Amino acid sequence: MKMRILFYAALAVLAFSAPSCNDDDNYSDPEGTVSLNMLDELNGKTLLENSGIYIDKAQNFVGNDYCDLFMLGKSGGLGAVTVRSFDTPVTQAAVQPGYGYAACRPQALMQFPSGKLALPVNSEVNYMKLYVASQLKEGDKTIGAMVKYALVRPETYGLPEFDSTVLTVDWNNGLDYGDKLSITLSDSDFEYDFHGDETISCEKKGRKLIFRLEGYRSGVYTLFLRIRGSYTRVNVSVL
Repeated sequence: MKMRILFYAALAVLAFSAPSCNDDDNYSDPEGTVSLNMLDELNGKTLLENSGIYIDKAQNFVGNDYCDLFMLGKSGGLGAVTVRSFDTPVTQAAVQPGYGYAACRPQALMQFPSGKLALPVNSEVNYMKLYVASQLKEGDKTIGAMVKYALVRPETYGLPEFDSTVLTVDWNNGLDYGDKLSITLSDSDFEYDFHGDETISCEKKGRKLIFRLEGYRSGVYTLFLRIRGSYTRVNVSVL
C-alpha cells in the first residue's frame, strides 16, 4: 500500500467565505457556495482562491502540482456535482457551461492496493466542487467564465467513523483459535487494507469482512476501508 501524507486543516482548507445562493436548475447549492467571475489569462487571470487553478487563453481550467483537477461531466448544478473516484486527475479541462469539476490536494489522497485513490472521511479534510454557470463575454469574445464553487467534505457512504473501533475481540468471552467474527459494510463494493499479524486475519465476503482468530496476542490493529472515492481508518482491538 502506498500512503500519501494526509493534509490537515492548515494545508487542506481552501479558505473562502460567502453567502449561499440558489442554483437556477433547482439544485440547492452547498453551504458556503461562492460565485466567481474568472477571467482567463489574457484578461486578468483570476485564480480560483489558493488552489492556483486558472483559465488559460484556450478556455481550459489549468491545474498544478499543488491541486489535482478532475472533470466530472454535465451536471444540473453545483449541488448535483458528485465525485465517485479521484483516480483520474487531469492537467487541464475544457471550461464548459453546465459541467461539474472537482479539485483536491494530492497529499490528502491514499492509494489502496488496487491502485484506487480516496480521501479520508475525517473532519479535517475537504475538497472543492466547481460548476460552470456561464461564459463571460466581451462582445463576441469569450474572456472567462462565471464559476460556482464550494468546499465540501468527502461522502461517507456509510463508512464507520474515522478512528473508531469497529471490532473488539476479548479472549475472556470463551473465544478459541479458528473462531470467526465479522463486521458488515454498507456496500459490497468496498476495499480493505488490514494491518494485522499472525494473531488475526480477515477476508471479504459480500458486504462482510470476516476476521479469523489465528493465535493469541493482544493488540490494536489498523484497518483501512474504502468505498468509491472515500475511505476511513478504524481499529480492531484484541484483548
